[in-house]
Amino acid sequence: MAVRTGVVKLKDQDDEKYYAGQSLLQLALHRLRRDTLTLIAMAVVLILVLLAIFAPVIEQNILGVSYSRTDPNNAFLPPGGTARLIYLPDNRYRSQGLNVVMMHDRGAGGREVGEVHLDLQSRQLTTKAGMANLLIGHASFGTPAFSVYLDDGTRPLAANIRQNTLSSLLEIPTGKHTLTFKRGTGAEAETLATLEVDIAPDTLTTAVLFGRPDGAGETARQARAFSINSRDLEVDTARLHVIHTSVSAPRTVNVRIMDQVRIPEVNYGEDGSVVVERGLFTTGISAMDARTYVLGTDDLGRDHLARLLYAGQISLSIAFAAAIISIVIGVTIGIVAGFYGGLIDDVVNLTIATISSLPTLLILLILVALLNPGPEVLVLVLGFLGWFGICRLVRGETLSIRAREYIVSARAIGAPVSRIMFVHVLPNLLSVVIVALALDIGNLILVESALSFLGFGIKPPAASWGNMLSNAQTFFTKGVHLVIFPGLMISITVLCLYIIGDGLRDAFDPTLKR
Repeated sequence: MAVRTGVVKLKDQDDEKYYAGQSLLQLALHRLRRDTLTLIAMAVVLILVLLAIFAPVIEQNILGVSYSRTDPNNAFLPPGGTARLIYLPDNRYRSQGLNVVMMHDRGAGGREVGEVHLDLQSRQLTTKAGMANLLIGHASFGTPAFSVYLDDGTRPLAANIRQNTLSSLLEIPTGKHTLTFKRGTGAEAETLATLEVDIAPDTLTTAVLFGRPDGAGETARQARAFSINSRDLEVDTARLHVIHTSVSAPRTVNVRIMDQVRIPEVNYGEDGSVVVERGLFTTGISAMDARTYVLGTDDLGRDHLARLLYAGQISLSIAFAAAIISIVIGVTIGIVAGFYGGLIDDVVNLTIATISSLPTLLILLILVALLNPGPEVLVLVLGFLGWFGICRLVRGETLSIRAREYIVSARAIGAPVSRIMFVHVLPNLLSVVIVALALDIGNLILVESALSFLGFGIKPPAASWGNMLSNAQTFFTKGVHLVIFPGLMISITVLCLYIIGDGLRDAFDPTLKR
């Protein structure tokens, strides 16, 4: 035991020799190198700052997205979700019901993918002997409305079916039939296509005209029939039937329900079906090689990770800029008040006491509501209202420093007051200012987030962590990640800044030997 005590004493003596003759800053840096928690917090804040600074580079070269681009088809994707071509939000699957989804071309020149969705309940399907159900689909982009004739009938079975629509539910005798697709409604009109169908009992057959009038090969205009069993369904289950007739879409797609793949592959000109449980689910159709959103998307389909990075730019820049303004004002007024004292000190104390007695958040809300709530306005408002605490702290330290011997000696030899304050007093306030700056940045991030959350801060479409939280509260049940990640960014940043402030305070404490 005695040997161990001697080793400790020897180590303490070596430390005292090492510390001898070093400045306060050198000692502080030496202590910081031993403070692992503070170093980790500094590294985290540095990474967050770098991510915010290089957000445009990350967005374009790594993520390959535009943070402001909206895409309703990709709304509320969960973290790791796959981009959708088609999105059916809150799609209800009823007991023993059928959901028919036909993918088609839409938009200028047919270069976009659309869908038509028909929700059929079991009571709508025919139960007559010798009869079955038929739907007619128009998915041929560039083809006018047509009518469908059964066998050699002179009256149309379905008339005036417009582009990108499904007909109403039709009844047709079972057996083999010929469907003739004709332009317009006249029996003598131009024939667009003919289709041989074999109607089986208890089936739903969807006859679709798709392709382009000027297409070639598989993209040429053609008609096909897709049949599914309409009766073989248990209670509390439903069937989803997807027909791929979109030339604009990738040749092979998959179908996801609640972002789980339920139909692995559906090729162009083919169909796929799956039995699902009854309920209210989101349904999406995705390309096989669709990109993945690391942190999901928001209610408008914008990449959540990219928006977090850009929001960090605004939140951190406002906090850092406002903190610097408040530090400059607070340190200047605090040194002057503490050094001169008297009437100047009384006026400063009265001003701080008067304004501090008012609710700070209420003052901020009034000022921001009267002014245009942009980043520049927030920086100025937060900076000019945030210097009271640091001013009091600096004033107290200055009162203590001005009575020390080196200050008295400087005044005795006739050194100018400005030189004494900014050459002798200010360097000795460095530790206090650094600690206050770290804590002030954390407080300002919380204030800016609170203002943006209440709708008085940064306005959309500009993103800050606060207004991302405000927007997400409406959609908490649909996209919980929209609340979690902005909240985590605020919490982690503020916590790290508080840890840094606490570590700096310990590092600059001259009473600590180790």
